[in-house]
Amino acid sequence: MPPKVTENRPSPESLHKVEEETAASARGVVASYAEDVVDGVTLMCMLGVEPEGLNYRKFAEAHGLPDPAEEEKGKKSSKKSSKKGSKKSTKKSSKKASKKSTKKTTKKAAKKSTKKTTKKASKKSTKKS
Repeated sequence: MPPKVTENRPSPESLHKVEEETAASARGVVASYAEDVVDGVTLMCMLGVEPEGLNYRKFAEAHGLPDPAEEEKGKKSSKKSSKKGSKKSTKKSSKKASKKSTKKTTKKAAKKSTKKTTKKASKKSTKKS
């Protein structure tokens, strides 16, 4: 007969109580470090430990704060424009770099060919004499 197995995991009710206690202590820490109410509520909402029933959008409207959803929309549009500008600048710089590299290679090739011709000419002149 197999040994009797007992479950060692805590019950969901006890886990919920621990989460509530942790959130309450986190709110206390945030409140002690916050400079004002707006700062405290913002930090609590960012950490996800805001009290039940607190809606940040309603709080922001009441205190005249900007809506975070509108700020994100503004940030997204500015990112797109900056990406386009950076793509154009990278294309220009890559074109310039490729032009410079082709110029360098042609100069090197020209120098090598002139060296070869001068060496051949000097060899021919030494053979004749």
